[in-house]
Amino acid sequence: MRSDLVSTRGVSRMIGDRQVDAATAPRRVDAASAWEYVECNLCGGDATRPVATQRGLGIVRCRACGLVYVNPRPPAGELTALYADYHGRDGQDESSWDRLMSRVFREAAELLCSTRTASGRARLLDVGCGFGGFIDLMRQRGWDAEGVDPAPSAVEVATRRGRAVRLGTLEGFPAERGPYDAVTMFYVLEHLPDPMGALRKVFDLLVPGGTLLVRVPHTTPIVRLLAPLGLGGELYDPPFHLYDFTPAVLQEMLRRTGFRAARTFPGQPTIPARLGPRLAAAFFGAVATGLHAATRGSVLLPGVSKSTLARKPLR
Repeated sequence: MRSDLVSTRGVSRMIGDRQVDAATAPRRVDAASAWEYVECNLCGGDATRPVATQRGLGIVRCRACGLVYVNPRPPAGELTALYADYHGRDGQDESSWDRLMSRVFREAAELLCSTRTASGRARLLDVGCGFGGFIDLMRQRGWDAEGVDPAPSAVEVATRRGRAVRLGTLEGFPAERGPYDAVTMFYVLEHLPDPMGALRKVFDLLVPGGTLLVRVPHTTPIVRLLAPLGLGGELYDPPFHLYDFTPAVLQEMLRRTGFRAARTFPGQPTIPARLGPRLAAAFFGAVATGLHAATRGSVLLPGVSKSTLARKPLR
């Protein structure tokens, strides 16, 4: 395995403080394919090294800050269209998604309830909420919870269930709907064309002292491990997944967008439908949690999904 275990200490030393608004940086378009060439979303750099090619799309790593991303990629309009029936991929439906995310959702609910500081009924926005399972869970716990998702089929199901779900994207979400005491993003940030812009939007939607809980996969170490065996050819899942984050890179993104007190931890694993992936998720999830506890939170196992909790400063 080429990647060492990742320590979250010394994040700021790993990445320079060059401030570049990559969201507004110019983009080059390949006329033959209409694919966009984009600069690094974190630091604005354009010097990269190749990591892998999957489904005809190149995955690269920024030489300056280490962010891994798809480049070039389909234009934004095509990316949005991909999500028309995203939650129905591979025959999945509401029940299979609820099962897949059940442990993750329960842990998140307990964490948010235990750190809640608002008096009265706290407000929550779940970005990329799908069928609205987490919204339902948080409403049962007394929160005023709502969500937004770009998949019409999932939003239709959620609406029929009486869940407060809006069709759309975070980018187009009305600012006047806020502020919120907490915002959650479960396996969403890696899908977004502009993660830094998304984090800024979330920051603006939160009350001072509000909480962001984000969970992302960490695919690159597994791809490196399996590459010599000719395996792992579609693990990045492009063009649905556009980015892959190390804990250090994600914490730097949060710092640059104004968040403080960011804490990354393994969290509970998902429960895939197929036996093999389910056993693997449970095993590596247990190893990651045990390693994290044994090292008092200083070491995170590469290659497993992780959750990060961050706060907007009070002032």
